[in-house]
Amino acid sequence: MKETKFKNTGIGRIPDDWEVRTINSFCSVKTGPFGSMLHAEDYVAKGTPIVTTEHFKNGILPLVGKDIPQVGIEDLKRMSSYTLTKDDIVFSRVGSVDINALVTVRQKGWLFSGRVLRVRPFKQTDSLYLHYGLLKHSVRSDIVSRAVGLTMASINTKILGETELSLPPLNEQHRIASALTSIDNLISSLGKQIEKKKNIKQGAMQQFLTGKTRLKGFSEPWVKRKFGDNATIQRGGSPRPIEAYLTTNRDGINWIKIGDVRPNDKFIRHTVEKIIPEGISHSRQVYKGDFILSNSMSFGRPYILDIDGCIHDGWLVIKDYSNTYDMDFLYYILSSDTVFEQYIAMAAGSSVKNLNKEKVANVMLFAPQSLAEQRAIATILNKMDNEITALETKKAKYEAIKQGMMQQLLTGKIRLIS
Repeated sequence: MKETKFKNTGIGRIPDDWEVRTINSFCSVKTGPFGSMLHAEDYVAKGTPIVTTEHFKNGILPLVGKDIPQVGIEDLKRMSSYTLTKDDIVFSRVGSVDINALVTVRQKGWLFSGRVLRVRPFKQTDSLYLHYGLLKHSVRSDIVSRAVGLTMASINTKILGETELSLPPLNEQHRIASALTSIDNLISSLGKQIEKKKNIKQGAMQQFLTGKTRLKGFSEPWVKRKFGDNATIQRGGSPRPIEAYLTTNRDGINWIKIGDVRPNDKFIRHTVEKIIPEGISHSRQVYKGDFILSNSMSFGRPYILDIDGCIHDGWLVIKDYSNTYDMDFLYYILSSDTVFEQYIAMAAGSSVKNLNKEKVANVMLFAPQSLAEQRAIATILNKMDNEITALETKKAKYEAIKQGMMQQLLTGKIRLIS
């Protein structure tokens, strides 16, 4: 094994046979057309797509021009110098100024807007390597730190062009890009599987939670009930000043905040802060198995408590439901479009969309009378959720591996050489 010798540079230690180059030394950087060159009335129903930053926020350009503004032949000719070709890189010029996407053969011939910078590598540069190099955390941070603008970050050809990157020999660029592409393809495949599973689950919810499809062995009629008739719904409480009653020590009761949950969570299992005993009487105590709903942020999203604790006045708690509803079934019913649409209807005409205990109590739920049927339905949906969670966990694992690979490969700490 050949030992790699390193040298110190302004962007860190890199192998002796690598270079530090500014982007403008091996690429051309071009700003999109000024706004005066194109107006909303110039767009046509079917023509050449013109991409802007909103179209590659996830780092990937759309494969087709659907839902992208398009221009006709005359405007295409007039703006021919703003045409994209394969292996170009588009960069966000405003807002999220550290985002870039690689142009493939699918976007060849498209145009780019004034909110975009086009980076076109010269020969002897692997554009895919450049794409990954621009995603490196230290490079993105550097670009953001040099951005200008008081209300919205902005960069220009000079700022982007002066960005420094480490460049290995061309054959090593190819190998690094190939390795990172392989794991990207795996991550993309898992993403597609997750979306497919979510669509299947959504379809199952529409069938099983409406009674359109019944499970074998169950024939008892479903009933429609006002939620508050079979559950207790209360608002949380906040002692004032709240800071005087909170601690991060182990002593005290779990203090449950919006910040303790993530969008895909079903259960709340831990909190960052505790509320000391003196504050409990000024709050609302809740218990494992209760539901809580935010009455403003994450509007109407249910969470099941897997801990005891206290909630502030931004939460509603649902308890005393177990004689009528299975816990998991109730979670899916409260997560359904049918219930969310009722929340929205109740908030109609209000500039602030929020919930209160009266609104939630008046929601109508259509459900089996049989707890056994509710549990059977919930079991099917739980299985689907578990499959989705397993795939999401696997995807997150490979995303972490990719970040580690980028850190090692793009600095030369691990070499891919023949």
